[in-house]
Amino acid sequence: VALGIVPFAIGSDTGDSIRKPAAYGGVVGYKPTYGRISRYGLFAFASSLDHVGVFTRSVKDTAYVMDIIKGHDDKDMTSLPDEDVNYVNNLSNNVKGKKLFYMKEALEINNGNENLEKIIESFYKTIDKCRELGIEVEGVSFRKDLLEAVYPAYNVISCAEATSNNSNLTGIPFGNRIDGNNINDIMMNTRTEGFSELIKRRFVIGSYVLQKENQEKLFLNAGRVRRMIVDRMNELFKEYDALIMPSTPDIAPLFNEASDKLSDEYLILGNHLVIGNFGGFPSISIPSGFVNNMPVSINITGRAREDYLVLNMANKIEEVLGCKGMVAKDE
Repeated sequence: VALGIVPFAIGSDTGDSIRKPAAYGGVVGYKPTYGRISRYGLFAFASSLDHVGVFTRSVKDTAYVMDIIKGHDDKDMTSLPDEDVNYVNNLSNNVKGKKLFYMKEALEINNGNENLEKIIESFYKTIDKCRELGIEVEGVSFRKDLLEAVYPAYNVISCAEATSNNSNLTGIPFGNRIDGNNINDIMMNTRTEGFSELIKRRFVIGSYVLQKENQEKLFLNAGRVRRMIVDRMNELFKEYDALIMPSTPDIAPLFNEASDKLSDEYLILGNHLVIGNFGGFPSISIPSGFVNNMPVSINITGRAREDYLVLNMANKIEEVLGCKGMVAKDE
């Protein structure tokens, strides 16, 4: 998509797996409202968090693709009925008077990282551009304790659901069977050789939190934290139309530096995209410039079922930022 070889691609987003790669790659990444696109045919990871979404080179392209693939599917009981709202036709609506908020606590990071400082500086310039459109933007206190709980809660919930969803991949009824001397050996070998370290780590966490003695303290409490975070978002959505934030706290990592392991360094700013999955909110990342010759991005997350408004605001902001299709040039 970034190179212009294809006009769009479809992907899945459980925590940020469309929006963050899109941000790193200088393209648009959109995760719609939960159930807006059918998940039939998608291998489930964490069913309450999984979304199907799209990568494109512009918000307008996203709207075109969404208009085609959104809607109810009898084969996916979680899919939403199409509300007959044409997203392309709503892209040019006036956004003057719309209200956005950003989380002040997430931008109060001072760790000496030059890229982070430049990303935050770029973000404030984007806010100025929003105000030129007549959009009101205000910083609010979200509650730091809730923001710090986003990633741990996500880790517990997603790993538990993934463990359950993939428990049938034993090499007996399903899975890439690795031979053994008996059924137990086959299952052990299949699940040892068939999954990467990352996935095995998630399955171990999921199995641990689902043990009877741990369910109340870990799994059920994570669900309560999720509800508190979603309630806080819905409370803010009564006054504001959407959340606007930097999509990432850094430029794309090198391959040998990338990790899904928990880090205190960017705990809040690096994981806020998960909130869109917690609440099933429509959420889009759009390119906003470069830091050290690498793409950076801003994210807009709106109310559930208001995909048309999120795309409308993103389209207008994209126009004033002038970063559409910015990565595929002569290079």
